[in-house]
Amino acid sequence: MKEAALATGRRFRIVLLEDDKPLSRLIEHCLHDWFAQADLVTFKSGDEAWQELARSKPDLLILDWKHPGLTGLELLRRLALAKAAFPILLTSIYFAENVQLFSDQGLKLKFLPKPFYIWELWDAVNELLGPSDYLEMQALVGTNLKTQLAGSSHVASL
Repeated sequence: MKEAALATGRRFRIVLLEDDKPLSRLIEHCLHDWFAQADLVTFKSGDEAWQELARSKPDLLILDWKHPGLTGLELLRRLALAKAAFPILLTSIYFAENVQLFSDQGLKLKFLPKPFYIWELWDAVNELLGPSDYLEMQALVGTNLKTQLAGSSHVASL
């Protein structure tokens, strides 16, 4: 059971572009376990996500590389041209070789290769947006979480 949320007053708006529905739902649940107040806007298409990003800037974009519509590459090119200042978490089995290229173009980009463990997602979110609103979740990031889960056979992978 989660302890009461810390009185941080933070409310994050997160855009998630993931066309795999079960994975999208799992990421959503993980984010709600991390933040007491997070507004998630989810998309399966790069075209729809781009329209939303052009309309309103999120606190975080979680972006898959391959999906219908604009690809991850096309979206990152547009975001670099628009000088997007919000952090981007790219989740993919592709792309690793291009992270530095887009970082050099001014994007605050972190790469999380698929498949990944839930604790790796939390660790990335901690780095990009900050600590969890829940004390027991904060204790799970970094080496503490890796150590705690290393011996567990019940670790879920995304």
